[in-house]
Amino acid sequence: MMSVQSQIDRRLYSDNIPRLEGRSKNFYLDDPNIQYLMRRYLPERMQEWAHRELTQFGERVAGPIDERAAYTDREGKPVLKKYNRLGEDISEIWKNEGYLQTVREVYGKGIVSYLYHAPKELGEKVPYLYSYLMGYLLSESEPGFYCPVTLTMSCAYLVDRYGDPELKQRYLPGLTTTDGEKVYEGATWLTERQGGSDVGANRTVARYDEQAGVYRLTGEKFFASNAGAMVATVLARVSDRPGTKGLGLFLVPWIKPNGERNRIYVRRLKEKLGVNAVPSAEVILEEAEGYLIGDPEKGFKYMAEALNISRICNAVASVGILRRAFAEALYYTTHRQAFGQPVIQYSMVKEMLIDMLVDLEVTTGAIFQMIDYFDQVVTFQKATEKERVMARLLIPLLKYRAGEVAVKGCHTSIELHGGNGYIEEYVTPRLLRDAQVTTVWEGTSNILALDLLRVIQKKRGHEVFFQVVQEELEFLSHPASQPFKPVIRNAMADIQTVLAKLPSFDYDRLTYKLKPLANLMIDVFLLLQILKEAEHQAKEKSNLRKFVVAELFKAKAFDPPREHKLFTERHLDLDYFEELVHYGKVNRLDQ
Repeated sequence: MMSVQSQIDRRLYSDNIPRLEGRSKNFYLDDPNIQYLMRRYLPERMQEWAHRELTQFGERVAGPIDERAAYTDREGKPVLKKYNRLGEDISEIWKNEGYLQTVREVYGKGIVSYLYHAPKELGEKVPYLYSYLMGYLLSESEPGFYCPVTLTMSCAYLVDRYGDPELKQRYLPGLTTTDGEKVYEGATWLTERQGGSDVGANRTVARYDEQAGVYRLTGEKFFASNAGAMVATVLARVSDRPGTKGLGLFLVPWIKPNGERNRIYVRRLKEKLGVNAVPSAEVILEEAEGYLIGDPEKGFKYMAEALNISRICNAVASVGILRRAFAEALYYTTHRQAFGQPVIQYSMVKEMLIDMLVDLEVTTGAIFQMIDYFDQVVTFQKATEKERVMARLLIPLLKYRAGEVAVKGCHTSIELHGGNGYIEEYVTPRLLRDAQVTTVWEGTSNILALDLLRVIQKKRGHEVFFQVVQEELEFLSHPASQPFKPVIRNAMADIQTVLAKLPSFDYDRLTYKLKPLANLMIDVFLLLQILKEAEHQAKEKSNLRKFVVAELFKAKAFDPPREHKLFTERHLDLDYFEELVHYGKVNRLDQ
């Protein structure tokens, strides 16, 4: 018999819910830029299939999945049922029926599975780029659920790449299935109370039980995302070696192969600012059964590889949230009347909208270029050394920038809605709350800046960066690109000057310089990528629109203060407003 709560969930989240007039009915079809990036980076033989699949997914995400997300965020948050009627600790986490339907739908569309199993209509496995396109669309409505998807993706990667045959046979099918009823959702538990980002301070220990032939893990994970997932990858200390060198990586199932519940207990669920769909918990392991993944001396190395997948997901989620914030602001200002005309007719409103759009477009394009590098390394395994280093360098940099612009854009969207933007009946408060975690998950700005230093010191990443930028700069041949070249060269000279001085600084001053250095490198990469897109679109469709975006980004990132809006006589955001926000065609550029 269906429970009362299930009946409520079923009634609330039937597919016949009336839509709010004017809202997007399809996040994919309403976003010409993401369609452009799909065509730019996905292999041509996959594009027709991908367009069809993403069209279907875009409709579901803008419709029922979005409605369920609003309910989950407020009334339908996960709930911990700590004890049963006999007082036994069962640590069961309840999730509402609408959320579970989203689980079934999203995994059913292959967001993880198609990385490992070819969809019948296509006949070959997809690259990560396709999954990240799905993640971008999903994050417009439910970034909280994209977190469990991300963790499932990471678990599958680790088991597939480093698990022994028995582990793969037992768990990989569940991690990569399209059957939403049978999927093994994954989790990744690193953070401990005393450690946080300092993973080397972790104290959870793994003791080998020779009689049972398994490891027993004991310890506490203080911020365990997706608690209650079928499997979790867990770092635990296997030796007395200090820091991360003594950590091994383990797969810890919630339910053991014999059907018994593992010795995993949830102390409490965290009350969070946002992303309420994902149950984050304090988890206690009491000699929990775990299975070693790979070499016990390389646990942290393996986890760092999976962290790259999560950081890309984080960046993708950020721009997905930003896209929704922009779309909501554009719709609201178009239809809201004030002082006798639509709000969007006021120049200051136009300026704010275009500022959001420029951040969205240049950041999204750069992220998908980064994903293309990542696919060359992981999926196609054809990467050059330069591509390997660029992927390693860009992942922390763009994760950092994407989170920053997402929070800023969500704030702007609220302001453009006025008082209504602060009301929970609108989506804008949830977008801001969800965006805020993207600056924290998978590394704060300080941690990411330190990661940049490691890539510079260990991989000579700055030298590869210079080489790639110089090569790609030479390939820019359109006349509209030429004025940008001195700007990029001057910025590169500044970066080289700073890097030359770094060895002379003590550690405090060296690290103090890292975030400004990271921001300048990011700005150079973003400007270069939007110029490449502009040339590609000019060649493909004789459309110069992206050169306008490039000029606006250059003004934000590189122009000296006296050339900014107070002093300039050019107002590209006003002159090309319609073409920019509606992705129209620009035939000529006014000088």
